[in-house]
Amino acid sequence: MEHILQDCLITLGRVLFWTSISWILSIGFGYLCFRSRFLYHLLLPIINLFRHISPFCWLPVIIILWGIGEISVGLVLLLSMLFNGILLSVEIFHNVPPSIIEEACLSGADKYGIARHILLPIATRELINLYRVLWSVGWTAIIAAEMLGVNSGMGYRLLDFRYLLQYREMMIYIAIIGAIGIATDYGLLSLKKVCPNVSI
Repeated sequence: MEHILQDCLITLGRVLFWTSISWILSIGFGYLCFRSRFLYHLLLPIINLFRHISPFCWLPVIIILWGIGEISVGLVLLLSMLFNGILLSVEIFHNVPPSIIEEACLSGADKYGIARHILLPIATRELINLYRVLWSVGWTAIIAAEMLGVNSGMGYRLLDFRYLLQYREMMIYIAIIGAIGIATDYGLLSLKKVCPNVSI
C-alpha cells in the first residue's frame, strides 16, 4: 500500500496524456470529415471497423510490433477512444446551425476563420463533454492495459495483489479507482457548466 500515491499519479498521467491526444485527433479528423462529405464516406467504413473491435484484440499485433511497455499501453488507449471520438466530433459540428456557417461564408470568412471563430466557440461545451466521455473510456481501459504491458500503475498493482492473494488491498484499489473516476467526471462536468454558452 506504500505505492498507492505513486500508482495513482502514474495511471492518471497515462490517461491524461492519451485522452488528450485522442481528443485532439478526434476533433481534427471530425472537422475534416464535417467539411468533406467525400472524406467522411471514405473513412466511415474504416472508423466503424476499428470502433467495433475491442482494442485488446490488437494486443498480439501491438506487442509483436512495439513490444511490452508504454507505447503498447498508449496504443491500446488510443484504439479505445479515437474512432468513437471522431464520430462524436462530426455529430457535434453538424449540430451547429448551418445558417450561421452560411452567413459567415457570405461575409468572407475562410475555413480557418469559421473553425476558430464560429465552430469551436459554439461547440466548446459539447467538446468538453466529448473529453469527459473519452476520459471515462480511457480510465476503464487503462487498468486492463496496465495489467498486460507495464510494471507500474494501478492496473499492474491489482494484478500483483491477485498473485499475492492480497484481496483487502485489491478492494481498496478498486474503490480508489471508482472514486477517482467519479471525481474526474464531476470536475469535467463542472467545467462544462461554467463554460460560457456561446450563441451567435
